[in-house]
Amino acid sequence: MSQAQEQEKWLLSGWERSQYDDEPRESLGIIINIDRVVVVTGVSSGIGYAVAKALVAHQCHVFGSVRKEADAKRLQGEFGDFYTPLIFDVTDEAAVHKAAAEVRSRMKGHTLLGLVNNAGIHVGLDATADLPLAKLKKQLDVNLVAQVSVTQAFLPLLGTDLTLSGNPGKILNMSSIYGSYTLPFSTAYSASKAGLNAVSEGLRRELKPFGIDVVIIAPGPIDTEIWEDVVENAESTKGKSPFDTFVQKAHALAQTETKKPGWFLSPETIGEKVWKVLNTSSPAVQYVITPNWWLNWFGPTFFPRHLVDKEVTRRFGLHRPLKRGSISSAKEE
Repeated sequence: MSQAQEQEKWLLSGWERSQYDDEPRESLGIIINIDRVVVVTGVSSGIGYAVAKALVAHQCHVFGSVRKEADAKRLQGEFGDFYTPLIFDVTDEAAVHKAAAEVRSRMKGHTLLGLVNNAGIHVGLDATADLPLAKLKKQLDVNLVAQVSVTQAFLPLLGTDLTLSGNPGKILNMSSIYGSYTLPFSTAYSASKAGLNAVSEGLRRELKPFGIDVVIIAPGPIDTEIWEDVVENAESTKGKSPFDTFVQKAHALAQTETKKPGWFLSPETIGEKVWKVLNTSSPAVQYVITPNWWLNWFGPTFFPRHLVDKEVTRRFGLHRPLKRGSISSAKEE
C-alpha cells in the first residue's frame, strides 16, 4: 500500500474500509468520528489507561502516548480501531512535536475534541531540607515543564490555528488535591501540581478569545501504581539527618493509610469524569474527585491554616518541639 493510501485509511467510513479487511484491524487506527478525537498522555497504566478506556468505550478515537513499544502493541490489541499509539517521553520536546505533527496529518484540517495532560510521576517522600535537587528537578520536569511542552505542541490542533474546522477543544490537566495543600515530606510533588494549577489558570484566561477551555482535574488518592512509587523512591540519609525518624514515620503512615478500606477511588472514576467534562459546554474551572471528602479536601483547604497545621503535624509526629542536642524525643513517638 502506498503512503497516500495509508494516510487515507484514517478517515474512511466503516463500509469504505472493507477493502482493507485483510489487514489486522487493530493496526488501522481509523478515525471514524472526526469530532471525537482526544490526545491523552501516559496511557500505559493507572489514570491514563482508565481515561483511554472510558473514551474508547464512548467511541472516541484516542491518540495515547506511551514510552514502550510493548505497551503500544498491547493497547492496540485491546482498543483496536479506536486507538493510535504515540510513542514518546513527555520530557522529549522534539519527540512531542513530532507526535503533534503526526496527529495533525491525520486530523485533515480538523480540531481535536481535547488534550488530557495525564503523564506524571511522584519521586517519593523526602524532607525538604534533604531533598536531592536532582529529584526536585525531575519532579518539576515531568509534572510541570513537560505539561507545558505538550500543551504548546497541541494548541494549534485545539483551536489556536484558526484555519482549522471544528469546535475549539478542551485542555484537561491532571493535577491533584495536593496541588492545593502540601503534606510534610511531599513538597516536590505538591510544588509540581501547584505549578500546574498556576499554568492552568494562566492558560484558561489567555485562551478565552479562542474558546478553548482549560480544566483542572484534581484527584485525591486513586488506586494506581504511583502510590508504590512513593515508597520505592525513598532515599535513606542513613541517620545523618535530624528528619530521618519523621520521614520513616511518614512512610509507615502512608503504608498503613493506603490499606484502609475506602482510602482509594478507582481510576475508572476519573475516566468517566473526563468523558463527561469533555462533553460539557460550560465546564467548571476545577473538578475535585476524592474519597474522604472532609479529610482530604474540605478540612485542609477551607479551615484556617493554623488549625490544619496542628492536625497535620500531630498525624506526622511533628507537633512536639525537639530538645536541643538530641532527637530522641522524635524517636519516642
